[in-house]
Amino acid sequence: MDAIREYLLRIAAAALICSILTAITGKKGTLGTVVKLVSGLLLTLTVVSPWTAVRFDGILDFAGDISADADAAAASGENAALEAYSAIIKEETEAYILDKADSLGTELTVNVLLEGDSPPVPVSVELGGSISPYGKQVLSNLIEEELGIGQEDQIWTGQP
Repeated sequence: MDAIREYLLRIAAAALICSILTAITGKKGTLGTVVKLVSGLLLTLTVVSPWTAVRFDGILDFAGDISADADAAAASGENAALEAYSAIIKEETEAYILDKADSLGTELTVNVLLEGDSPPVPVSVELGGSISPYGKQVLSNLIEEELGIGQEDQIWTGQP
């Protein structure tokens, strides 16, 4: 009876993890599609795995197998979602800075460095290209005020 209870708890836990990941990433776009696919696979593995690995001589061992499979699938899904989420934050931050530079009439290259896990945040930025001292000061202040990246964490290089 404990094995059935654990099986149902694992299904509930997998469903909860999937719903949290879906809520975090949204339901639209490429990331949403990937998360829905990974969530579906996780739930399918969680539901089906005990029935594909049942051995009548070791019926009590299947709970451990389910746990390991579910944990591995959940970790894999969480890592994939975090990587995709980090990529989106990085791209959006770089696009924001490029848009502001473009509004100043400047063409720059931008590389943002993220740190942290939940959620990852921009901590430094490397900017390359020709920019006037006034434009550099305006953009530097904007990056500090809007994105929270201090001027000491803004690395300005020459040509792109």
